[in-house]
Amino acid sequence: MRLIACLILLHFFILAACAPAPAATPTGIAAREVVSAPTTTPLLLPSPTLPPVPTVTPARAAQAVPPPVSDTVAEAAPPAPTATPSTPSTPTPRPTGTPLRVGIQIGHLRSHELPDEQAHLRTSTGARWNGITEAQVNEAIAVRVRDILVVAGVEVDLLPATIPPAYDADAFVAIHADGSAEGARGWKIATPWRASAASRALLAAVAATYGVVTGLPEDRNGITVNMRGYYAFNYRRHTHAIARTTPAIIIETGFLTNAADREIIVARPEVAARGIAEGILQYLNQRDPNDGAALLPPEWPILYTSAETMVRAGPADTAKLVARVPADSRIFVFNQAGEWYEAMVRAGNARYVGWVRVDQTRPATANDNPAPPPAEPPATNP
Repeated sequence: MRLIACLILLHFFILAACAPAPAATPTGIAAREVVSAPTTTPLLLPSPTLPPVPTVTPARAAQAVPPPVSDTVAEAAPPAPTATPSTPSTPTPRPTGTPLRVGIQIGHLRSHELPDEQAHLRTSTGARWNGITEAQVNEAIAVRVRDILVVAGVEVDLLPATIPPAYDADAFVAIHADGSAEGARGWKIATPWRASAASRALLAAVAATYGVVTGLPEDRNGITVNMRGYYAFNYRRHTHAIARTTPAIIIETGFLTNAADREIIVARPEVAARGIAEGILQYLNQRDPNDGAALLPPEWPILYTSAETMVRAGPADTAKLVARVPADSRIFVFNQAGEWYEAMVRAGNARYVGWVRVDQTRPATANDNPAPPPAEPPATNP
């Protein structure tokens, strides 16, 4: 019996040893989740004949609407030695991977289609020479600027005279040509009156390339009130204008009425286009996309002259005298350089643009009862 019991036990031991082991569970290895990459639909480049579709993030769109500005003073402003521009909230950077977008406006193109708020500019058709219109010259250059930028990977809106409401882009460049009966020539570039740091950087970049590429001289003293007061810049007055946070410039590429300038802007528009496009690309490559503060133009309070004041052509007592204005003349500040304000000064019905000393200004008070004209210079179309 013992022998039989031992054999039975041996049999069960052999069966247990030969049974398959259970599957092991790995330890110390995290399970992986496979996430398919999101697909993106490429944005189609707008045709010159189709309305553009600007890229707008909700945050930037909301911040593009400026606070209301009143010409009346509700209460006395606290005394201050100098005025300080207001500091609205900083725009939110665009999401990573958002394509760069540039608006290239063809000056005067289809100006008869301007909206009712700009109806007074519908007859502004620009310069002419020997049957050639400024809009034709501007378009020939603008199309070539677009082509260069697209090759570089930039999305471009070719815009006519009408600007989409609160147009938002990484840069906006309005292309124009000049005209004169006095034989003037050369190119010039201007920012809006209230120029952000980004607008000034865009101007500097295009100014650094346009003259070098084209060989045309700069019309250094030719920047006009009409250029800086360009209607497409005037977001405070117009719905159909750039957003407050869109860096912007206007360039007069040369004089259509000058034979030497026509050799470039009419006969060789690709050269003028390269001079503009290279500057735009230089700006886009050098800017800090996370520096939202650079996109904000300064918003200065309204000031008044504290005494009889000299309006100068530059920020120096030795600069050319533009006008002598009485005390209590209204001042709309655009910029500050040291102890000088760049401003539009209204004395009665006259308006002067130039520089005034900071120490000859004062804040508005409750006793100031200004007339109704708006704070902005009239919107123009050079």
